[in-house]
Amino acid sequence: MSTAMMVRHGWRIRIAGLLLVLVMGTALAAPTEFHGLRVEPPKVLHGGTLIDQDARDAAFPLKRGTWQLVFFGYTHCPDICPMTLHKTGLLLKELGPESTRVTPVFISIDSGRDNPEALRNFIKQFEVRAVGLSGDPETLQTVANEFGVLVRRFQGKTALAYALEHSSFLYLLDPQGRVRLLYPGTAEISGIAADLRRLWRDESMEGRGRPRWERAVETAPEADGRGTRSAQIASAFPLRTSFLAVVRVRGTEARVPDLVPL
Repeated sequence: MSTAMMVRHGWRIRIAGLLLVLVMGTALAAPTEFHGLRVEPPKVLHGGTLIDQDARDAAFPLKRGTWQLVFFGYTHCPDICPMTLHKTGLLLKELGPESTRVTPVFISIDSGRDNPEALRNFIKQFEVRAVGLSGDPETLQTVANEFGVLVRRFQGKTALAYALEHSSFLYLLDPQGRVRLLYPGTAEISGIAADLRRLWRDESMEGRGRPRWERAVETAPEADGRGTRSAQIASAFPLRTSFLAVVRVRGTEARVPDLVPL
């Protein structure tokens, strides 16, 4: 196969994948009236101890009592990561005074080059209030696996001359550090802002009561005669089959591209 044909074939795969993600996002957003893919029950993360841009140990998910918008990347990224950080800054401006309720979190997938100083200098370029995190390869692997992050490495002529291709999803975590919504990198700022405001309204209305999804699980009918509720209480993402992850949203099963570990 010629180089030109390989390039065209690669673009077909990329475009097909993007269309699949967009179609799935639209199909899943309609029933829940969210712009992102809602995860119910919320995904509980085990996390780990990483290092922030000020060289301090930081437990992830952050223990700040705020919502967190998490995305993965690296400081040598030529396009996706700068665009995402810029978009995050626009989101905070869109939210106005309410932006203090959200903490953007940029997690590096490049432990070899992204030390605290590199993270700090990279984030400063975009004048966005964000927390940058890196760490040792093992801990980063563990954290990335919980999100199903896909990374491919393309080696250059020297040891440090390499590029990384990575998935560009954004993950919205609630104050308890659980994944609530998932967005493709192409998501509109206005949609994310609208979702946050709706979640905050729901949070305010529920007050001290438990989330609606917990009450729904308690009252769900038995799934079968063996006294289980497995159909109603299916785990969130990533539920893995051989090539696809299955996400259940209000009883509707949909398939999205499975993001394999690093």
